[in-house]
Amino acid sequence: MKKKLLLICIPLLAVIICVALFFGLREKDMKITVKTENELQPVYGWGTSSCWWSQNVSNEKTREDIAKYLYSKEGLGLNIYRYNVGAGYDEENNRVDNPWRLTESFLVKNEETGKWEYDFTRDKNAVEMLKKCLSYGCIDTVILFANSPHYSFTVSGQSSGGMTAYKSNLKKECYEDYVDYLLTITEHFIDEGIPVTHISPINEPQWSWGGESVRQEGCHYEVDEVITLMRMFAKEIKKRNLPVKLYGPESGDISWQTNGWFERMKADKDISSVLGALCYHSYWSDNYAVQKEDFGNFINSNFSDTRVDMSEWCELPCEHGTQTIESALIMARVIGSDMALSHVNSWTNWVAVNQIGINSEDGLDHADGLFSATNDFSEYSIAKRYYALAHYSKFIPTGSVMVESENTVSTLNITEDENLAEWDIKRKVGSYELTQSAYKTPDGKTVLVLVNEGEDKDVKLDVTGKGMTVYTTDETRNLEQTYTGEKQKQITLTKNSIVTVVFE
Repeated sequence: MKKKLLLICIPLLAVIICVALFFGLREKDMKITVKTENELQPVYGWGTSSCWWSQNVSNEKTREDIAKYLYSKEGLGLNIYRYNVGAGYDEENNRVDNPWRLTESFLVKNEETGKWEYDFTRDKNAVEMLKKCLSYGCIDTVILFANSPHYSFTVSGQSSGGMTAYKSNLKKECYEDYVDYLLTITEHFIDEGIPVTHISPINEPQWSWGGESVRQEGCHYEVDEVITLMRMFAKEIKKRNLPVKLYGPESGDISWQTNGWFERMKADKDISSVLGALCYHSYWSDNYAVQKEDFGNFINSNFSDTRVDMSEWCELPCEHGTQTIESALIMARVIGSDMALSHVNSWTNWVAVNQIGINSEDGLDHADGLFSATNDFSEYSIAKRYYALAHYSKFIPTGSVMVESENTVSTLNITEDENLAEWDIKRKVGSYELTQSAYKTPDGKTVLVLVNEGEDKDVKLDVTGKGMTVYTTDETRNLEQTYTGEKQKQITLTKNSIVTVVFE
Protein backbone atom coordinates (compact mmCIF):
# COMPACT_ATOMS: atom_id res chain seq x y z
CA MET A 1 0.00 0.00 0.00
CA LYS A 2 2.80 2.37 0.92
CA LYS A 3 4.61 1.44 -2.27
CA LYS A 4 1.51 2.17 -4.36
CA LEU A 5 0.99 5.46 -2.57
CA LEU A 6 4.62 6.37 -3.19
CA LEU A 7 4.28 5.52 -6.87
CA ILE A 8 1.27 7.82 -7.06
CA CYS A 9 2.81 10.66 -5.03
CA ILE A 10 6.14 10.87 -6.82
CA PRO A 11 4.66 11.70 -10.27
CA LEU A 12 2.11 14.00 -8.62
CA LEU A 13 4.89 15.82 -6.78
CA ALA A 14 6.82 16.12 -10.03
CA VAL A 15 3.78 17.69 -11.68
CA ILE A 16 3.31 20.10 -8.77
CA ILE A 17 6.98 21.10 -8.94
CA CYS A 18 6.79 21.63 -12.73
CA VAL A 19 3.63 23.70 -12.40
CA ALA A 20 5.18 25.75 -9.60
CA LEU A 21 8.33 26.31 -11.62
CA PHE A 22 6.28 27.22 -14.70
CA PHE A 23 4.18 29.79 -12.89
CA GLY A 24 7.22 31.02 -10.98
CA LEU A 25 9.09 31.63 -14.17
CA ARG A 26 5.97 33.04 -15.77
CA GLU A 27 5.48 35.41 -12.86
CA LYS A 28 9.10 36.50 -13.18
CA ASP A 29 9.08 36.85 -16.95
CA MET A 30 5.70 38.48 -17.53
CA LYS A 31 6.54 41.98 -16.31
CA ILE A 32 6.97 45.46 -17.77
CA THR A 33 8.51 48.30 -15.79
CA VAL A 34 8.14 51.90 -16.95
CA LYS A 35 10.69 54.39 -15.65
CA THR A 36 9.11 57.78 -16.27
CA GLU A 37 12.09 59.56 -14.72
CA ASN A 38 14.34 58.28 -17.53
CA GLU A 39 13.31 60.47 -20.45
CA LEU A 40 14.46 59.58 -23.96
CA GLN A 41 13.62 61.41 -27.20
CA PRO A 42 10.88 64.03 -27.61
CA VAL A 43 7.89 63.05 -29.74
CA TYR A 44 6.96 65.41 -32.57
CA GLY A 45 3.93 63.52 -33.74
CA TRP A 46 2.28 61.31 -36.31
CA GLY A 47 1.33 61.68 -39.94
CA THR A 48 0.47 60.31 -43.35
CA SER A 49 0.75 61.46 -46.96
CA SER A 50 -1.72 62.68 -49.56
CA CYS A 51 0.17 61.04 -52.38
CA TRP A 52 -1.72 59.30 -55.20
CA TRP A 53 -5.21 59.53 -53.77
CA SER A 54 -6.17 63.06 -52.72
CA GLN A 55 -6.29 64.25 -56.33
CA ASN A 56 -9.09 61.74 -56.92
CA VAL A 57 -11.43 63.01 -54.18
CA SER A 58 -13.84 65.40 -55.89
CA ASN A 59 -16.88 64.95 -53.64
CA GLU A 60 -16.95 67.51 -50.83
CA LYS A 61 -18.70 65.20 -48.35
CA THR A 62 -16.14 62.43 -48.97
CA ARG A 63 -13.32 64.95 -48.59
CA GLU A 64 -14.71 66.19 -45.28
CA ASP A 65 -15.25 62.68 -43.92
CA ILE A 66 -11.75 61.44 -44.73
CA ALA A 67 -10.15 64.64 -43.43
CA LYS A 68 -12.07 64.22 -40.16
CA TYR A 69 -10.99 60.58 -39.83
CA LEU A 70 -7.35 61.56 -40.28
CA TYR A 71 -6.75 65.04 -38.91
CA SER A 72 -9.43 65.82 -36.33
CA LYS A 73 -9.31 65.06 -32.63
CA GLU A 74 -12.33 62.83 -33.16
CA GLY A 75 -10.25 60.81 -35.59
CA LEU A 76 -6.54 60.03 -35.52
CA GLY A 77 -5.57 63.59 -34.61
CA LEU A 78 -2.56 63.47 -36.95
CA ASN A 79 -0.35 66.55 -36.98
CA ILE A 80 2.04 65.84 -39.89
CA TYR A 81 0.87 66.25 -43.50
CA ARG A 82 3.03 65.20 -46.46
CA TYR A 83 1.79 66.89 -49.64
CA ASN A 84 3.02 65.42 -52.91
CA VAL A 85 4.26 68.05 -55.36
CA GLY A 86 3.49 66.25 -58.61
CA ALA A 87 6.11 66.16 -61.35
CA GLY A 88 3.57 66.06 -64.16
CA TYR A 89 3.78 64.00 -67.33
CA ASP A 90 3.73 64.22 -71.10
CA GLU A 91 0.87 62.07 -72.39
CA GLU A 92 2.90 61.13 -75.47
CA ASN A 93 6.05 60.32 -73.50
CA ASN A 94 4.83 58.40 -70.49
CA ARG A 95 5.31 54.79 -69.37
CA VAL A 96 3.20 54.78 -66.18
CA ASP A 97 -0.17 53.20 -66.95
CA ASN A 98 -1.92 53.58 -63.58
CA PRO A 99 -3.54 57.05 -63.36
CA TRP A 100 -3.29 56.94 -59.54
CA ARG A 101 0.51 56.98 -59.94
CA LEU A 102 0.52 60.10 -62.09
CA THR A 103 0.05 63.63 -60.76
CA GLU A 104 -0.69 67.00 -62.24
CA SER A 105 2.02 69.62 -62.01
CA PHE A 106 1.61 73.33 -61.43
CA LEU A 107 4.17 73.94 -64.19
CA VAL A 108 2.58 73.57 -67.63
CA LYS A 109 3.55 74.42 -71.17
CA ASN A 110 1.67 77.19 -72.93
CA GLU A 111 1.00 75.65 -76.32
CA GLU A 112 0.56 79.07 -77.93
CA THR A 113 3.81 80.63 -76.73
CA GLY A 114 5.82 77.46 -76.16
CA LYS A 115 6.84 78.75 -72.72
CA TRP A 116 6.49 77.03 -69.35
CA GLU A 117 4.11 78.80 -66.97
CA TYR A 118 2.66 78.20 -63.51
CA ASP A 119 -1.01 77.32 -63.28
CA PHE A 120 -2.03 77.05 -59.64
CA THR A 121 -5.54 75.91 -60.51
CA ARG A 122 -4.00 72.49 -61.16
CA ASP A 123 -4.09 69.62 -58.64
CA LYS A 124 -7.21 71.28 -57.22
CA ASN A 125 -8.61 68.25 -55.38
CA ALA A 126 -5.32 67.57 -53.60
CA VAL A 127 -4.97 71.20 -52.53
CA GLU A 128 -8.56 71.25 -51.27
CA MET A 129 -7.91 68.10 -49.25
CA LEU A 130 -4.90 69.74 -47.60
CA LYS A 131 -6.97 72.81 -46.74
CA LYS A 132 -9.80 70.69 -45.35
CA CYS A 133 -7.39 68.73 -43.15
CA LEU A 134 -5.82 71.98 -41.93
CA SER A 135 -9.24 73.28 -40.94
CA TYR A 136 -9.45 70.78 -38.05
CA GLY A 137 -6.60 72.54 -36.27
CA CYS A 138 -4.34 69.57 -35.48
CA ILE A 139 -1.65 70.06 -38.14
CA ASP A 140 1.60 71.77 -37.16
CA THR A 141 3.91 70.25 -39.79
CA VAL A 142 3.30 70.55 -43.55
CA ILE A 143 5.93 68.94 -45.76
CA LEU A 144 6.01 69.52 -49.51
CA PHE A 145 7.77 66.48 -50.95
CA ALA A 146 8.66 65.53 -54.50
CA ASN A 147 9.18 62.02 -55.82
CA SER A 148 10.77 63.46 -58.96
CA PRO A 149 11.76 66.80 -60.45
CA HIS A 150 9.35 68.17 -63.04
CA TYR A 151 9.43 65.95 -66.11
CA SER A 152 10.73 68.79 -68.30
CA PHE A 153 13.94 68.85 -66.21
CA THR A 154 14.67 65.16 -66.72
CA VAL A 155 16.90 63.30 -69.15
CA SER A 156 14.12 60.94 -70.23
CA GLY A 157 11.42 63.58 -70.33
CA GLN A 158 9.53 61.36 -67.89
CA SER A 159 8.88 61.71 -64.17
CA SER A 160 9.19 57.95 -63.61
CA GLY A 161 12.97 57.80 -63.93
CA GLY A 162 15.52 57.40 -66.69
CA MET A 163 15.78 54.76 -69.36
CA THR A 164 18.80 53.37 -67.50
CA ALA A 165 18.41 52.08 -63.95
CA TYR A 166 20.46 53.55 -61.09
CA LYS A 167 21.31 56.71 -62.99
CA SER A 168 20.05 60.17 -62.06
CA ASN A 169 17.30 61.44 -64.32
CA LEU A 170 17.77 65.12 -63.40
CA LYS A 171 19.73 66.98 -66.05
CA LYS A 172 22.86 68.62 -64.65
CA GLU A 173 21.94 71.90 -66.32
CA CYS A 174 18.50 71.82 -64.66
CA TYR A 175 19.56 71.72 -60.99
CA GLU A 176 18.91 75.46 -60.60
CA ASP A 177 15.63 75.15 -62.50
CA TYR A 178 14.46 72.46 -60.11
CA VAL A 179 15.39 74.53 -57.06
CA ASP A 180 13.54 77.55 -58.42
CA TYR A 181 10.51 75.41 -59.36
CA LEU A 182 10.00 73.79 -55.96
CA LEU A 183 10.65 76.98 -53.98
CA THR A 184 8.32 78.99 -56.22
CA ILE A 185 5.56 76.48 -55.46
CA THR A 186 6.46 76.70 -51.76
CA GLU A 187 6.18 80.51 -51.85
CA HIS A 188 2.78 80.25 -53.51
CA PHE A 189 1.48 77.87 -50.84
CA ILE A 190 2.70 80.17 -48.08
CA ASP A 191 1.12 83.19 -49.80
CA GLU A 192 -2.15 81.25 -49.89
CA GLY A 193 -2.02 80.84 -46.13
CA ILE A 194 -0.86 77.23 -46.10
CA PRO A 195 1.73 76.97 -43.30
CA VAL A 196 4.47 75.00 -45.07
CA THR A 197 7.19 74.07 -42.58
CA HIS A 198 9.48 71.77 -44.58
CA ILE A 199 10.40 70.90 -48.15
CA SER A 200 11.68 67.50 -49.23
CA PRO A 201 13.08 67.59 -52.79
CA ILE A 202 14.52 64.04 -52.87
CA ASN A 203 12.78 60.73 -52.24
CA GLU A 204 14.46 57.34 -51.79
CA PRO A 205 17.52 58.30 -53.84
CA GLN A 206 19.22 54.89 -53.67
CA TRP A 207 16.59 53.00 -55.67
CA SER A 208 16.94 52.44 -59.41
CA TRP A 209 13.93 54.55 -60.49
CA GLY A 210 14.04 53.76 -64.16
CA GLY A 211 15.17 51.11 -66.56
CA GLU A 212 12.88 48.76 -68.42
CA SER A 213 10.00 48.72 -65.95
CA VAL A 214 8.51 51.77 -64.22
CA ARG A 215 5.35 52.17 -62.16
CA GLN A 216 5.48 55.59 -60.50
CA GLU A 217 7.35 58.87 -60.15
CA GLY A 218 10.93 58.61 -58.93
CA CYS A 219 14.50 59.75 -59.46
CA HIS A 220 17.81 58.10 -58.56
CA TYR A 221 20.67 60.18 -57.10
CA GLU A 222 24.22 59.26 -56.22
CA VAL A 223 25.49 60.42 -52.82
CA ASP A 224 27.36 63.45 -54.15
CA GLU A 225 24.33 64.45 -56.20
CA VAL A 226 22.16 64.38 -53.07
CA ILE A 227 24.55 66.67 -51.21
CA THR A 228 24.99 69.05 -54.16
CA LEU A 229 21.26 69.44 -54.70
CA MET A 230 20.47 69.81 -51.00
CA ARG A 231 23.17 72.46 -50.64
CA MET A 232 21.68 74.43 -53.54
CA PHE A 233 18.24 74.29 -51.92
CA ALA A 234 19.69 75.41 -48.61
CA LYS A 235 21.39 78.45 -50.11
CA GLU A 236 18.29 79.50 -52.03
CA ILE A 237 16.03 79.08 -48.98
CA LYS A 238 18.26 81.51 -47.10
CA LYS A 239 18.50 83.85 -50.09
CA ARG A 240 14.70 84.04 -50.36
CA ASN A 241 14.35 84.22 -46.57
CA LEU A 242 11.75 81.49 -46.60
CA PRO A 243 10.35 80.23 -43.25
CA VAL A 244 10.87 76.58 -44.20
CA LYS A 245 13.41 73.89 -43.35
CA LEU A 246 14.99 71.13 -45.40
CA TYR A 247 13.70 67.61 -44.85
CA GLY A 248 15.64 64.65 -46.15
CA PRO A 249 17.05 62.60 -47.69
CA GLU A 250 14.00 60.27 -47.30
CA SER A 251 16.28 57.23 -47.55
CA GLY A 252 14.41 54.07 -48.54
CA ASP A 253 16.37 51.63 -46.35
CA ILE A 254 18.31 52.22 -43.12
CA SER A 255 20.90 49.62 -44.12
CA TRP A 256 21.84 51.21 -47.42
CA GLN A 257 23.73 54.56 -47.42
CA THR A 258 21.49 56.21 -44.80
CA ASN A 259 24.21 56.68 -42.18
CA GLY A 260 26.52 58.30 -44.71
CA TRP A 261 23.87 60.68 -46.00
CA PHE A 262 22.95 61.71 -42.47
CA GLU A 263 26.57 62.40 -41.58
CA ARG A 264 27.30 64.40 -44.73
CA MET A 265 24.12 66.47 -44.53
CA LYS A 266 24.76 67.34 -40.89
CA ALA A 267 28.42 68.15 -41.58
CA ASP A 268 27.64 70.48 -44.49
CA LYS A 269 27.40 74.03 -43.10
CA ASP A 270 24.90 75.23 -45.69
CA ILE A 271 22.58 72.25 -45.37
CA SER A 272 22.74 72.04 -41.57
CA SER A 273 21.92 75.75 -41.26
CA VAL A 274 18.39 75.11 -42.58
CA LEU A 275 18.02 71.43 -41.71
CA GLY A 276 14.65 70.74 -40.11
CA ALA A 277 14.96 66.98 -39.87
CA LEU A 278 16.92 64.02 -41.12
CA CYS A 279 14.48 61.38 -42.27
CA TYR A 280 14.30 57.86 -43.62
CA HIS A 281 11.76 55.18 -44.52
CA SER A 282 11.41 52.01 -42.48
CA TYR A 283 10.93 49.64 -45.41
CA TRP A 284 12.60 46.23 -45.47
CA SER A 285 13.30 46.20 -41.73
CA ASP A 286 10.00 44.97 -40.25
CA ASN A 287 11.63 41.87 -38.75
CA TYR A 288 15.09 43.28 -38.07
CA ALA A 289 14.95 44.43 -34.46
CA VAL A 290 18.72 44.24 -34.01
CA GLN A 291 19.27 46.45 -37.05
CA LYS A 292 16.73 48.97 -35.78
CA GLU A 293 18.49 49.04 -32.42
CA ASP A 294 21.91 49.50 -34.06
CA PHE A 295 20.50 52.38 -36.08
CA GLY A 296 19.06 53.90 -32.90
CA ASN A 297 22.46 53.71 -31.23
CA PHE A 298 23.96 55.47 -34.26
CA ILE A 299 21.31 58.20 -34.00
CA ASN A 300 21.86 58.69 -30.27
CA SER A 301 25.63 58.83 -30.68
CA ASN A 302 25.72 61.28 -33.57
CA PHE A 303 22.44 63.20 -33.82
CA SER A 304 21.09 63.66 -30.32
CA ASP A 305 20.58 67.36 -31.10
CA THR A 306 18.86 66.75 -34.45
CA ARG A 307 15.29 65.79 -35.25
CA VAL A 308 15.18 62.36 -36.92
CA ASP A 309 11.86 61.26 -38.46
CA MET A 310 10.59 57.98 -39.83
CA SER A 311 8.72 59.60 -42.68
CA GLU A 312 7.26 56.69 -44.63
CA TRP A 313 6.24 53.06 -44.15
CA CYS A 314 3.69 50.52 -45.29
CA GLU A 315 3.62 46.73 -45.25
CA LEU A 316 5.81 45.83 -48.21
CA PRO A 317 4.96 43.49 -49.79
CA CYS A 318 1.43 43.78 -48.49
CA GLU A 319 0.67 40.14 -47.69
CA HIS A 320 -2.40 40.62 -45.48
CA GLY A 321 -5.92 41.79 -46.19
CA THR A 322 -7.00 45.21 -44.99
CA GLN A 323 -9.44 43.77 -42.44
CA THR A 324 -7.09 41.21 -40.90
CA ILE A 325 -5.62 41.68 -37.43
CA GLU A 326 -2.23 40.64 -38.85
CA SER A 327 -2.05 43.79 -40.98
CA ALA A 328 -2.68 45.94 -37.90
CA LEU A 329 -0.24 44.00 -35.72
CA ILE A 330 2.60 44.48 -38.19
CA MET A 331 2.03 48.23 -38.37
CA ALA A 332 1.74 48.57 -34.60
CA ARG A 333 4.92 46.55 -34.07
CA VAL A 334 6.86 48.63 -36.61
CA ILE A 335 5.71 51.88 -35.00
CA GLY A 336 6.66 50.67 -31.54
CA SER A 337 10.05 49.32 -32.59
CA ASP A 338 10.92 52.41 -34.62
CA MET A 339 10.13 54.59 -31.63
CA ALA A 340 11.68 52.37 -28.95
CA LEU A 341 14.66 50.90 -30.79
CA SER A 342 15.54 53.50 -33.44
CA HIS A 343 14.57 56.47 -31.23
CA VAL A 344 12.86 58.47 -33.97
CA ASN A 345 11.05 61.69 -33.11
CA SER A 346 8.02 61.18 -35.32
CA TRP A 347 6.38 58.42 -37.34
CA THR A 348 4.50 58.87 -40.61
CA ASN A 349 2.46 56.32 -42.50
CA TRP A 350 2.80 56.10 -46.30
CA VAL A 351 -0.52 56.67 -48.07
CA ALA A 352 -3.70 57.45 -46.22
CA VAL A 353 -5.74 55.78 -48.98
CA ASN A 354 -4.92 53.28 -51.69
CA GLN A 355 -6.85 51.56 -54.41
CA ILE A 356 -8.82 48.45 -53.55
CA GLY A 357 -6.55 45.56 -54.52
CA ILE A 358 -8.30 42.19 -54.53
CA ASN A 359 -5.80 39.35 -54.32
CA SER A 360 -6.69 36.51 -56.69
CA GLU A 361 -5.37 33.85 -54.32
CA ASP A 362 -7.28 34.67 -51.14
CA GLY A 363 -9.93 37.09 -52.41
CA LEU A 364 -8.98 39.72 -49.83
CA ASP A 365 -8.33 43.41 -50.35
CA HIS A 366 -4.56 43.92 -50.05
CA ALA A 367 -4.46 47.72 -50.32
CA ASP A 368 -1.69 49.17 -48.14
CA GLY A 369 -3.36 52.37 -46.91
CA LEU A 370 -5.29 53.35 -43.81
CA PHE A 371 -8.31 53.27 -46.13
CA SER A 372 -8.97 51.51 -49.42
CA ALA A 373 -11.19 53.00 -52.09
CA THR A 374 -12.55 52.58 -55.58
CA ASN A 375 -10.84 54.75 -58.20
CA ASP A 376 -13.61 57.35 -58.08
CA PHE A 377 -14.09 57.13 -54.28
CA SER A 378 -17.71 56.10 -54.69
CA GLU A 379 -16.84 53.46 -52.10
CA TYR A 380 -14.17 53.39 -49.43
CA SER A 381 -13.56 51.52 -46.19
CA ILE A 382 -11.40 51.83 -43.08
CA ALA A 383 -8.54 49.33 -42.87
CA LYS A 384 -7.75 47.54 -39.61
CA ARG A 385 -4.33 49.21 -39.55
CA TYR A 386 -6.08 52.57 -39.09
CA TYR A 387 -6.71 51.49 -35.51
CA ALA A 388 -3.09 50.39 -35.10
CA LEU A 389 -1.97 53.96 -35.74
CA ALA A 390 -4.78 55.25 -33.50
CA HIS A 391 -3.31 53.34 -30.54
CA TYR A 392 -0.41 55.82 -30.72
CA SER A 393 -1.68 59.03 -32.31
CA LYS A 394 -4.82 59.45 -30.19
CA PHE A 395 -3.01 59.10 -26.87
CA ILE A 396 0.54 60.40 -27.47
CA PRO A 397 0.35 63.99 -28.74
CA THR A 398 3.21 66.07 -30.02
CA GLY A 399 5.11 67.43 -27.03
CA SER A 400 5.20 64.03 -25.37
CA VAL A 401 8.47 62.35 -24.52
CA MET A 402 9.41 58.71 -24.78
CA VAL A 403 10.50 57.12 -21.50
CA GLU A 404 12.43 54.01 -20.65
CA SER A 405 10.58 50.73 -20.27
CA GLU A 406 11.96 47.31 -19.43
CA ASN A 407 10.42 44.29 -21.08
CA THR A 408 11.03 40.87 -19.59
CA VAL A 409 8.12 39.31 -21.43
CA SER A 410 9.74 37.89 -24.53
CA THR A 411 13.15 37.26 -26.00
CA LEU A 412 14.48 37.86 -29.48
CA ASN A 413 15.44 34.85 -31.56
CA ILE A 414 18.10 35.77 -34.10
CA THR A 415 19.11 34.18 -37.40
CA GLU A 416 21.15 35.56 -40.27
CA ASP A 417 19.42 36.58 -43.51
CA GLU A 418 21.56 35.09 -46.26
CA ASN A 419 19.24 36.42 -48.98
CA LEU A 420 20.79 39.87 -48.63
CA ALA A 421 24.34 38.77 -49.42
CA GLU A 422 24.20 40.58 -52.77
CA TRP A 423 24.11 43.88 -50.85
CA ASP A 424 27.08 42.68 -48.79
CA ILE A 425 24.77 42.80 -45.78
CA LYS A 426 23.81 40.10 -43.30
CA ARG A 427 20.92 41.36 -41.28
CA LYS A 428 19.90 39.65 -38.09
CA VAL A 429 16.31 38.47 -38.44
CA GLY A 430 14.01 38.52 -35.44
CA SER A 431 11.23 40.42 -33.76
CA TYR A 432 9.78 40.31 -30.27
CA GLU A 433 6.54 38.44 -29.65
CA LEU A 434 5.57 41.37 -27.47
CA THR A 435 6.65 44.90 -28.42
CA GLN A 436 6.23 47.74 -25.97
CA SER A 437 6.92 51.46 -25.89
CA ALA A 438 6.15 54.01 -23.18
CA TYR A 439 5.56 57.76 -23.22
CA LYS A 440 4.92 60.69 -20.90
CA THR A 441 2.39 63.20 -22.22
CA PRO A 442 2.38 66.99 -21.69
CA ASP A 443 -0.53 66.68 -19.23
CA GLY A 444 1.37 64.22 -17.04
CA LYS A 445 -0.16 60.94 -18.17
CA THR A 446 1.90 57.82 -18.85
CA VAL A 447 0.99 55.84 -21.97
CA LEU A 448 2.11 52.26 -22.57
CA VAL A 449 1.48 50.61 -25.95
CA LEU A 450 1.74 46.82 -26.13
CA VAL A 451 1.69 44.72 -29.29
CA ASN A 452 1.09 41.04 -28.59
CA GLU A 453 1.78 38.80 -31.59
CA GLY A 454 1.05 35.56 -29.79
CA GLU A 455 -1.27 33.77 -27.41
CA ASP A 456 -3.04 35.28 -24.38
CA LYS A 457 -0.58 36.77 -21.88
CA ASP A 458 -0.91 37.88 -18.27
CA VAL A 459 1.45 40.85 -17.91
CA LYS A 460 2.44 42.43 -14.60
CA LEU A 461 2.79 46.22 -14.73
CA ASP A 462 5.15 48.36 -12.69
CA VAL A 463 3.98 51.87 -13.62
CA THR A 464 3.23 54.89 -11.44
CA GLY A 465 -0.32 56.21 -11.34
CA LYS A 466 -3.56 55.83 -9.43
CA GLY A 467 -5.95 55.01 -12.24
CA MET A 468 -5.76 53.56 -15.74
CA THR A 469 -7.80 53.11 -18.90
CA VAL A 470 -7.22 50.27 -21.35
CA TYR A 471 -8.01 50.25 -25.09
CA THR A 472 -7.86 47.07 -27.16
CA THR A 473 -7.77 46.11 -30.82
CA ASP A 474 -7.87 42.44 -31.70
CA GLU A 475 -9.65 40.13 -34.13
CA THR A 476 -13.10 41.37 -33.12
CA ARG A 477 -12.50 44.78 -31.50
CA ASN A 478 -11.31 48.14 -32.83
CA LEU A 479 -9.81 50.49 -30.23
CA GLU A 480 -12.44 49.41 -27.73
CA GLN A 481 -12.24 50.69 -24.15
CA THR A 482 -11.92 47.46 -22.20
CA TYR A 483 -11.21 48.80 -18.72
CA THR A 484 -11.23 52.04 -16.75
CA GLY A 485 -10.80 52.47 -13.04
CA GLU A 486 -8.15 51.98 -10.37
CA LYS A 487 -4.69 50.97 -11.53
CA GLN A 488 -4.30 47.22 -11.80
CA LYS A 489 -1.04 45.41 -11.15
CA GLN A 490 -1.68 42.96 -13.97
CA ILE A 491 -3.57 42.89 -17.24
CA THR A 492 -4.38 40.13 -19.71
CA LEU A 493 -3.44 40.66 -23.33
CA THR A 494 -5.69 38.68 -25.63
CA LYS A 495 -4.23 36.68 -28.49
CA ASN A 496 -2.94 38.86 -31.35
CA SER A 497 -3.86 42.20 -29.86
CA ILE A 498 -2.79 45.83 -29.62
CA VAL A 499 -3.32 47.40 -26.21
CA THR A 500 -2.85 50.99 -25.08
CA VAL A 501 -2.87 51.64 -21.34
CA VAL A 502 -3.22 55.25 -20.15
CA PHE A 503 -2.11 55.80 -16.54
CA GLU A 504 -3.19 58.91 -14.60
